[in-house]
Amino acid sequence: MREKKEKSKEKMKKEFLSGCGRSQVILPYLSYSKYSRCFRRQKCCLPGFSLLESLISLTLSLFILISALEVMTQAKRIYSRCLQEQEASLGAAVAMEKIREDLEQAGTGLEGNRPDEGFWPVKIDDSAIILFSGEIPVELAADIEAGQNWALIRLWPGSVSSLKNGRLMLFTGQRQTDLVKITGVLYNRLTVSPSFSSSYEANEAGVYLLEKTEFYLDSREHLLRRRVNGTSGQPLLENVNWFQPAYSRESNLVSIRFGTGSVKEKIHELFFFPKNTAQK
Repeated sequence: MREKKEKSKEKMKKEFLSGCGRSQVILPYLSYSKYSRCFRRQKCCLPGFSLLESLISLTLSLFILISALEVMTQAKRIYSRCLQEQEASLGAAVAMEKIREDLEQAGTGLEGNRPDEGFWPVKIDDSAIILFSGEIPVELAADIEAGQNWALIRLWPGSVSSLKNGRLMLFTGQRQTDLVKITGVLYNRLTVSPSFSSSYEANEAGVYLLEKTEFYLDSREHLLRRRVNGTSGQPLLENVNWFQPAYSRESNLVSIRFGTGSVKEKIHELFFFPKNTAQK
């Protein structure tokens, strides 16, 4: 019986030594001291990367990551620039459409009347374009004599909010016109400046409260502003470098040019023929 056990152990040793270096399951009861050489051979034969291979792969990975980040940064910068240009173009289109709408209203509500001076109802004043139109027709309560600096009118609902100092009024009658500015309001009595140059009868005169719309460039903040009836100018368009309006009285043609953009300037142009401009 003892001989059989010894033969069995010898057989197991031979099988283990003959399979050293190949992928085999190591029995737990084998002695490490006797077979340390075989263990070292199996350990050396395990798959893996050397230090040089690891450094090369790490360097390549970092290079690919940096390149990807650079591409992403460039794409984000291009997208941001395109988005800014698109927003600027859209803002310029909206501003030109607003100017076009106000040009269409220039001269309306006046029944063909206008003062003798200036380019009425379109006026260019120091790189600003001013548009006039009739807001509300007004009735006189009493006749007006030449040289008079006040007028009595018939009030209407909402007249208190409309009749303010600085508002312009147009008086017409018997081929005479006076463009005056309101300097004082006391119930239905209006104090005006300058004094009337002609006389007007209450039942024949035409009186109009005017709406004054102005487009001008705020060069300090690079803003194109719109101002109505002398109020504070509301911003209409940002990043405007220059603004050049022009009006030809002979052809009755309005041209507006302005440039936008802080890096690359873009020029916008608008040509318009105001159909409702009052003719004398």
